[in-house]
Amino acid sequence: MYGDIRRWAQQLPVGELFDLDDVQRAFPDKSRDAVKMALGRLCRGDDPLIARACRGVYGRRRVGARYPTQLPAAALRALPWRVAGPGAGITGPAVINLIGWSTQVSPCPWVAVVGRPPRCPESGAVFFERSNKKRLGLRRWEVSLLEAVRCFDDWAEMPWDEALEKFSRNNRRGYYGEEVRTDLLLEAAEAERGLGPDFLSRCRALAAAANGGGRR
Repeated sequence: MYGDIRRWAQQLPVGELFDLDDVQRAFPDKSRDAVKMALGRLCRGDDPLIARACRGVYGRRRVGARYPTQLPAAALRALPWRVAGPGAGITGPAVINLIGWSTQVSPCPWVAVVGRPPRCPESGAVFFERSNKKRLGLRRWEVSLLEAVRCFDDWAEMPWDEALEKFSRNNRRGYYGEEVRTDLLLEAAEAERGLGPDFLSRCRALAAAANGGGRR
């Protein structure tokens, strides 16, 4: 049992994150308790094969490294998104800075999630609950655009018309490089609640600017 899971973990790329469900799918005949015990053993020692990233999530380590770390930096950056689940996106000052509407830099990722925020202090992220399940069909960048409009009045350092023009200009220059499905984005925007009269019109304007060359 332990040997089987060790060989499975050895095949993972260094930095790959996985959870108990991933291992259970690979070994459907093994009990969850047995899987937990095996993973616990693999985390032990001075230079273990895997490390516990946070509750229920593990990562493949680089064994024998000259300067060993618990997990590669790329795995730690991916951890908030691993636990956030579908429908998540950047929010708060982080998304406003990412788009270019503010020079304020958030000291940690701010992530909006659908449903109850995950418990993962190891990720270093701050999670915010959203109830709109239409977000589940959106990609991370599309959710982040919703959040940018939602957070604009609190964090942006320029008026909306100027911000929209800057976004359009940056998008034409390829700064963002992300496709936006306008119909799905606006469907999700219409399902948001309690955000004031400007929210939906701003979402429409931002979606049109993001659509750029007529992509949907």
